[in-house]
Amino acid sequence: MKLVWSAAAWTDVGRIYAFLAEHDLDAADQAFDRLVNAPSQLLDFPRRGSRLRQTKDLEIRELRAGSYIVQYGLKQDEILVLRFFHGREDRL
Repeated sequence: MKLVWSAAAWTDVGRIYAFLAEHDLDAADQAFDRLVNAPSQLLDFPRRGSRLRQTKDLEIRELRAGSYIVQYGLKQDEILVLRFFHGREDRL
């Protein structure tokens, strides 16, 4: 399996970093490291996260990484990193 990041996932990481950096640069750096490294644990166990839904070609799941949620999809031999959210963030 290989990890493939969506543009939206990178945008989310940047958004979360920018929000935290306004208040605490060290916390922003720690969150950045956590978010960027979290999907790599899926390489050993891709179905580790909770299943959200299934489409024709993609199984959508989510994984907790501390206070954050990683949404990802499984597609044949790829793990698609889709989005990142804070656990208390309104995702609508």
